[in-house]
Amino acid sequence: MISSQNNQMALPISGDDKKSFDNFLIGNNQELVAALHDFPLAKEHRVVFFYGPSGSGKTHLSLSAARASQASDRSTHFLSLSDPNIVPELLEVIDVAGLVCVDDADAWAGNTKRERALFTLFEQIKHAGGILFISAKQGPEACGFTIHDLVSRLGSGLIYPIAELGDEDRLNALKMRAKHRGLSVNDDVLNYLVTRLSRNSHELFDFLDHMDRASLIEKRKITIPFLQTLLQKRS
Repeated sequence: MISSQNNQMALPISGDDKKSFDNFLIGNNQELVAALHDFPLAKEHRVVFFYGPSGSGKTHLSLSAARASQASDRSTHFLSLSDPNIVPELLEVIDVAGLVCVDDADAWAGNTKRERALFTLFEQIKHAGGILFISAKQGPEACGFTIHDLVSRLGSGLIYPIAELGDEDRLNALKMRAKHRGLSVNDDVLNYLVTRLSRNSHELFDFLDHMDRASLIEKRKITIPFLQTLLQKRS
């Protein structure tokens, strides 16, 4: 959870690999990104619900929105409901007049106590004039929430499915990631990687990080033969 009031961010981000709108490959998600980027500047209650499978960029977008909001000195909170340390009682201390980013909301589906806490948070944000960004793997009605009023509230704002990246976009995303890490990899190597791993961005980025570490440990240049060796060890 983050709060811009004490200027501290307790976020799952590695040192210099900070997630932001600048290093998110938009693809066909222009409208969603524009909504998340601009809404923290709004002065009235707003809700944006966006969804997609694992690796589609939900957490990246949530954290990007939180950073943009915090940079404008707005009270900002980020919480992932898949984090076992996030319990219903923590939702009671959130500043509901600012921006609240709730990631992995469907992790609480089916648990009545947790659903009620999420519903209460929504109502408090609404009455305080705050902004809620909430993400899940599926749309509000397909998440498995059992409290009908919660489903209704979550679907009351803008709803966006995250558009999947095509192969060319995934290649560009890897280029962006490699450049951001200061990693020198030619296009042939990255294209080879894109065509041999799943479409899940997490898997692609994790393997890129693994490839970077392995090249440093073995003191080898990243080439297709080196990549083939790593892939064989992985299978």
